[in-house]
Amino acid sequence: MSATSEVLYDVSERIATITLNRPERMNTISPGLTDGLAERMADAAADPGVRSIILTGAGRAFCAGADMQSLQKSSAGGPRQALPPTDPKFLKSLNPTGLGPDLGGEFVDRRRFSYFRRVRKPIIAALNGPVAGLGFVMALCADFRFAANDMVFTTSFAQRGLIAEHGISWLLPHLVGPQNALDLLLSARRVSAVEAKQIGLAKDLFPRDELMAQVRNYAKLLAQTVSPRSMAVIKAQVWKSLGQSYSEALASADHELELSMPLPDYKEGVAHYVEKRPANFPDLVVGS
Repeated sequence: MSATSEVLYDVSERIATITLNRPERMNTISPGLTDGLAERMADAAADPGVRSIILTGAGRAFCAGADMQSLQKSSAGGPRQALPPTDPKFLKSLNPTGLGPDLGGEFVDRRRFSYFRRVRKPIIAALNGPVAGLGFVMALCADFRFAANDMVFTTSFAQRGLIAEHGISWLLPHLVGPQNALDLLLSARRVSAVEAKQIGLAKDLFPRDELMAQVRNYAKLLAQTVSPRSMAVIKAQVWKSLGQSYSEALASADHELELSMPLPDYKEGVAHYVEKRPANFPDLVVGS
């Protein structure tokens, strides 16, 4: 186990577990948490021993959004401080293998977590408790969301006199459709885990005391049974395709297929199936 004071990091069974660690503040966003999270995501991206990533929160919340002390200061007036641009070196560190279609200028924001989508490994959010505001944005940037069956979601922005911040007006409709997105954004009401699953916001629900075990089971499925290279390329294909036409996505897939077929992953994918044995895919390494 390694840690900054506000983000914990652990690797076992080819799974990196990243834990937001401000339980006394319901894991609300701070500069230290934001920076620590980015550093740990980059670590997981670069580690060939990591094949899937779990993101969760310590204590009773996943992330309750911005710290209210910060909101109180900013509500006193004055111009909002512009966020610094994300360092290109950091963005490159999220895909050290250079695999998959180039995501270009999309998903580059370090402060609003869209960079999750540039990490060429699946990120699974284990939502152990309340998710609100910027914490909601963080959860939406993960590839999967599994939730405790008694937790709640809220966008919260409209109840603070604000607007659909941090790209959520794009993220949320792509996941749950425009009508549900408008409902959640305009009302800022509390959404139960059951409703979240019904509208596609959560992939599955589990009792709170079973959540991490169930999420680890899914993370193991990804880490142990499929090609890390295939996952890297497919993840980039899916997020890239949101800005592509069908013809563009098809052309990209044809290109990636040509690159994939001569490689050991394809040979192993066929061999383990024919030989009826567990797969033994190679790890991702820089330059693969």
